[in-house]
Amino acid sequence: MKKRDASPSLEKSGVASTKRDASDSPPIEIKIPVGDKRSEYMEVMCDLNVFAFQTDTTRVSTYIGSTPNGVSYPELGFNDEHHSQTHHENKPEQVAKVAAIAAFNIAQFAYMVKKMASLREGDGTSQDNCIMKWGSGLEDGNKHSRDNLSFIFAVKGGGTINTGRFLPGTQGNQNDVLTTILACAGIPLERPIGIATKQKRR
Repeated sequence: MKKRDASPSLEKSGVASTKRDASDSPPIEIKIPVGDKRSEYMEVMCDLNVFAFQTDTTRVSTYIGSTPNGVSYPELGFNDEHHSQTHHENKPEQVAKVAAIAAFNIAQFAYMVKKMASLREGDGTSQDNCIMKWGSGLEDGNKHSRDNLSFIFAVKGGGTINTGRFLPGTQGNQNDVLTTILACAGIPLERPIGIATKQKRR
């Protein structure tokens, strides 16, 4: 999610300025891969997200790093689809494959974060002015449990998010996270989202 200050002429309509600063990095080049490597495809998806933010094409983007059905990972040394391996029944070989796929997907997310950190924007970088969340809706695909969901926040949200922390045992649910993200982006809510338990205001 992109966060920028609104210009005076657009404040009433709630639209932020699309004017680029002369010192901002130019829009990145999008290179279409020739082969069919999963990592190259995912890097293009990452680049398109970055490009869209750089050009103010959008302010909100969803990057789906993992496609459980219909995608295999020969780069990791096996051709099994993700979804079939998540129903692992605690079999060590399948658990190891799920872990390898998760690590692979997070590496692609890290690629996007590093890309944004390398691009100048205003007084900082593109990374400084965004909110990027990585996570999953399931704790364990084998049991379809949602009790312990882990999330990664890799950016600063214009100074609204303190990075470099590990917060275990946090109480709440995924909608609490989404409510907080909106508040950090300057969109406080009159009531929590869905099953959220907390109301976040700035």
